Order: sequence, then structure tokens, then C-alpha cells
Amino acid sequence: MERIRTALSDLCEPLHDTFAWAEQTRRARLPELIDSEFYGWHATHTIRALAHHKLREVKPGTLGPWRLTGRHSQNGALWLTDSNYRVQLLHAHVDDHIPPPGTNAARQAYYNNPPLPFQLPLGGEPNDRLLGIWRIDPVSAAPTFRIVRTIGRWKWGERAKVDLEFVLPETAEELTDLEFQPTDEGLDLWMPEAEDEEGGDDAPGLSG
Repeated sequence: MERIRTALSDLCEPLHDTFAWAEQTRRARLPELIDSEFYGWHATHTIRALAHHKLREVKPGTLGPWRLTGRHSQNGALWLTDSNYRVQLLHAHVDDHIPPPGTNAARQAYYNNPPLPFQLPLGGEPNDRLLGIWRIDPVSAAPTFRIVRTIGRWKWGERAKVDLEFVLPETAEELTDLEFQPTDEGLDLWMPEAEDEEGGDDAPGLSG
């Protein structure tokens, strides 16, 4: 847990600041598309595109060792890596929603992390593939991020297979103070039947 906490500390402030700016910019420039019932799908894609643009423009070192990766032109995909960890940023339209991998083979492989051991080896670096589930509060317009480590595949309406899930604090200092509480029960989270806006060949867009 300490390795994951240390690795993600450089992302706390930049991600929150970037997505907050993206949402404020979207609302200011497109007030006619505020209605989430009709244009939520547009909000999701616009926020993600603005966030990608903002992260491309940051000064070197702002994100620590992290950098953008992946193909943003592919349905607005937003990925980050520090060469040891990868984070795929996915949108959630409700709290606790974790999009399943769907039928795409590459995405299924990404979700298939080996379960965390009770104690990681001292030598070498892990190559965990993480999800950063983001959501914008409809009232405050503040972004929230949940870091999720998946360990398998599941379908819509089934329980998500994860062994780590926590809310990413707004500051690195708060993340340092975060305490992890392990449980033998695991994190078997129920997900509502819905469609994933990131799904590519699996589903159309969703709002947020």
C-alpha cells in the first residue's frame, strides 16, 4: 500500500485542480448545454478533453514522474503512467460505480491484476494497472477520484472484482496520512446495470 500511496502522491493536486478547471470552463463556455439529462454525455467528453489539454500543457515536473500516455483520439481515452504504474481515468455517473471491462480483449487484460499478496517483495517495482474513477459533483462542481485495483472480469450487473479501492485526497499530505484498513472479506462491490461511456465497442456515452 505504501508503494501505491507514494506513487500517486504527485497526482493529488494536479488531477483535482485540472478537472475542477475543466468543469468550470465547460460551464462558463457552454451554459446552454448544462442540462445533464440531455447533454450529460457531452459534459463527460468535454471535461475529459479539456483535462487532457490542460495536462499536456503543464510544466515539466508538475506531475512528478507521471505523463500522459495512450491514444486520446480513441473516444477520448485518458491514461497516465509513471513507467511503473498505469492509471486509466474512467467516468462514473453514480457513486461507487466501477465500469466492467466489457468484451474488449485488451481491456480485459488490463483489468486482470494478480491479487495483492499480504506483503510485497522488497526488491523490484510492481506494474499495477489501476483505474481512476472520476465524477463531478452536480451541485458543487468539485471532482472526486476513486483509485481502484481490479483483479478480474465481471459483467454488467455483477459484482466488481477488486482488491483495493480508496478515494484520492485533494493533497499529497492527506494521502500520506491515509490509513488502509485490510479486510478478509475483500472488496466485492455491487454495480448497477448500466452502460459505460468509455466502452468503445461496448456501449454509447453516459453523462456525469
